[in-house]
Amino acid sequence: MISKTGLTAVKGFKYSGINAGGGSRKKNIGLIYSTTEETYGAAVYTKSDIKAASVLISKENDGATSRKRAVLINSGNANAFTGKKGYKDAKGCASEVSNLLGLEPEEVYIGSTGVIGQKLETDNILRGIGKAAEQLMEGENKALDFIEAIMTTDTRVKQASVSFEIGGKTINIASCVKGAGMIMPDMATMLCVITTDAKISPDMMSKALTGAVENTFNCITIDGDTSTNDSIFFLANGLAGNELIDSDGEDMKEFARNLNILMEHMAKEVVNDGEGVTKFITINVLNTPDREQAKKIAFSIGNSPLVKTTFYGQQLNWGRLMMAIGKAQTGLNCDIIDVTINNYKVVEEGEPTLSSEEFRQAEQSLSDRNIDILIDFKQGREKIRIWTCDYSLDYVKINADYMS
Repeated sequence: MISKTGLTAVKGFKYSGINAGGGSRKKNIGLIYSTTEETYGAAVYTKSDIKAASVLISKENDGATSRKRAVLINSGNANAFTGKKGYKDAKGCASEVSNLLGLEPEEVYIGSTGVIGQKLETDNILRGIGKAAEQLMEGENKALDFIEAIMTTDTRVKQASVSFEIGGKTINIASCVKGAGMIMPDMATMLCVITTDAKISPDMMSKALTGAVENTFNCITIDGDTSTNDSIFFLANGLAGNELIDSDGEDMKEFARNLNILMEHMAKEVVNDGEGVTKFITINVLNTPDREQAKKIAFSIGNSPLVKTTFYGQQLNWGRLMMAIGKAQTGLNCDIIDVTINNYKVVEEGEPTLSSEEFRQAEQSLSDRNIDILIDFKQGREKIRIWTCDYSLDYVKINADYMS
């Protein structure tokens, strides 16, 4: 069961979030530190051809050692497409964290979020890292400081946790996430931190994380854009005292199941807090010959500006769904499909079905925040479920005013 306790459900981690200056009044440097030496990490990153310096360095650090004890994130500047200087600056930030905390540089994950193409104000950042290291403490307020420091266009804090038992030991997994726009992940999402007190090997951590990402963060879209900085950082300190999870088995299944529950919740939170969102839309595509066809159709619908705006306007213009289905060009037979919106079957066996009164009722249901779309192709057994949102006037205003 999902708990709102959030990051502090997992003991053994300290947090800070501070303002490093540079013209910003909000907190813009966040730091997490594990007090346990035997803390290990796993991560997934953006598949964009343009990767931020923080992504490149964190990936390099993954290759150097599986031990990870700190996560540093700055907001307001993505440090992406900033060339050799941007890489050097990010490397210097990781080194500064390691020096202050007595770690190896490779034990540090770093993330950045904000405007692309602008160089870091390194003097402010380095001073901010020193301040953040000094202020590291346990507790809910410090965890909130960290989360607030990594936010950009987010409107609220997003964190949660799950607790369960393995071998008579209570295991906790906690997470926070930032992200409200430029979201159609192809590996992870925006910036997300997950911690656990489970004793689990790095290989099993990576396997559980990769598996969970595919059905959660890889199944959300707000605007169809994939960031240069998307990262999920996963730390495990082993304080739960369970027997080491180092192979597939019942313990691994239970751990992976609960990780998936938490990550699905966090993925939905991102969509619910999307820029200017007024509708939360669930799209189920059923019974296709292969999953990739289902995925292509679902995202064709979920990313369509015409579909998004029709739901914002609360108009039952279901023809736009058919447009998006056809645009996916999967080669499937669309003459036998069923389409259901909010439990109203608008198309059956490829034919419109609603009477005038049913159409009125179905359209009235679009005033709800939650909208459910189901497309049944009846041509196989594969399926997918994704989550998306509408496009509102506020989405346009936010992105017209924000340099990406």
